[in-house]
Amino acid sequence: MKKFLVGLLGTALILGLMGCNELSSEGAEQQQSAEATSHANELIYASETEFASLNPILEETNLDALLFRGLMRFDEHNNPVNDIAENVQISDDLLTYTITIKNDVKFHDGQVLTVDDIIFTIDSILDDQNASFLKSDFIHVKAMEKVNDSTMKIILDEPFTPMLDKLTVPILPKHAFEGQNMRTTKFNQEPIGAGPYMFAKWDHGTSLTLTASPAFFGTKASIEKVIFKFIPDSNVRALQLKSGEVDIALLDPNQVDELSKVEHLKMYEVESADYRGILFNMKFNLWQDVDVRKAMSFAVDRAGIVKGILHGFGTEAYSPLQKHAYVNDSIEHYEYDLDKAKQILEQSGWKLKDDGFRYKDGKKLGFTITAPVTDTVRVNMANYVAEGYKVIGADVEVAALDWSNIVIEDTEAFMVGWGSPYDADHHTYSLFHSSESSLTSAGYNYGSYANAKVDTLLGEGRSTVDANKRKEVYMALQKELAEDPPFAYFAYVDAVYGINKNISGVKERILGHHGAGFLWNVEEWKWNDR
Repeated sequence: MKKFLVGLLGTALILGLMGCNELSSEGAEQQQSAEATSHANELIYASETEFASLNPILEETNLDALLFRGLMRFDEHNNPVNDIAENVQISDDLLTYTITIKNDVKFHDGQVLTVDDIIFTIDSILDDQNASFLKSDFIHVKAMEKVNDSTMKIILDEPFTPMLDKLTVPILPKHAFEGQNMRTTKFNQEPIGAGPYMFAKWDHGTSLTLTASPAFFGTKASIEKVIFKFIPDSNVRALQLKSGEVDIALLDPNQVDELSKVEHLKMYEVESADYRGILFNMKFNLWQDVDVRKAMSFAVDRAGIVKGILHGFGTEAYSPLQKHAYVNDSIEHYEYDLDKAKQILEQSGWKLKDDGFRYKDGKKLGFTITAPVTDTVRVNMANYVAEGYKVIGADVEVAALDWSNIVIEDTEAFMVGWGSPYDADHHTYSLFHSSESSLTSAGYNYGSYANAKVDTLLGEGRSTVDANKRKEVYMALQKELAEDPPFAYFAYVDAVYGINKNISGVKERILGHHGAGFLWNVEEWKWNDR
């Protein structure tokens, strides 16, 4: 999910250098580097955040692929392939999916996984009492039929093109939820999955430990233990990666140059579909004026952000599907144009006063951008654009807050981090369809964005089968989103991971938001020296 003009750009660069100097200032501690690394057959991952729940239908985490498995799984090209499913047959009318599953899949408690568990999982997602963020992925499921323990049918009410993508959803063990409330069950803290790793212990506030599952039906994990160490401060993560206290960390761009010189580390720069920008909260009257949203989009110095804050690890953004085959490159890019931004505001009735700010109907043009304080990249972006907005007469402040103090749907504007490398429906429908407003559902439409044409196009995108016609739908969607912007897009951020160079088996693929997906094949990773 999910940051100033040329003079201030220097400030961002100086901050970056300060970050590097901080890494260098530890002296003797830094010299321990590889010697401090444990020789146990374990992987210590520096996690930026701690999770509220490990139930994959209630919260998406980077542990899902380790703990759980779905009927389908995304491969290294981000295409869905069979996983628990042995065979999937789709009827000629595209309404019935007949699924046969492997008969050797067991949950971590030894219970065999059957179609009852699959039906339970999808039913649980659709149950409003559970408030699953995945509900919209399965709203076209009309019925499910059990043929036997290893065969079932899913019947849809209309063709649903991204169905195979949605069937990557992790499967839950039905027996673990008997007599339990999905929201409060112990399972959410001590999950039982069918993935290559199983839950061991959770020291809240410190770390979470997984151990290799000896009964996993796929490739058995070579690394015996994976530890997620919760380190919200990016500089601390970098320091511990350098000293060898952790083995892998997602880095801030200003940390890459120095850490790439560390002898025991290897840098992985991975393309991502992960964009940053400002979410306009439509609950506030200011954003009901589309001209204000357009002006704020024109007043973003994206090139300055990519160069000064991302240090070149990214590209300028203009569309939520920019990294997709369906990208529409001919839409409005909102290239940096302060004069145009001023003109739009002037024509819209926002008049410049002697104090340097614009007013309309007695109200000052101003708002606050909220960003998570632990995400220095987002905070720097927010500060940079806030200063730029003052040039066009907008009084903009930045609130850098701890996540515990942020309710995205209550903020005036929020620094978002979104994006998906999967089907075009993923992280578009749930972000921009009016039914996904967080006021009425568990969806991700935190800004209460509502556009009838967008709703129609999102629906058509799901049901259109022909690839060429589907591309036309999503190109039209991008055009409408550009004309009525829910976000001001800033940049796509490449993910840079620092990893102990003695780890092999990493397979790169285009990643999702916040580097999601890098651990997708961790069961194939191994230590070359252990």
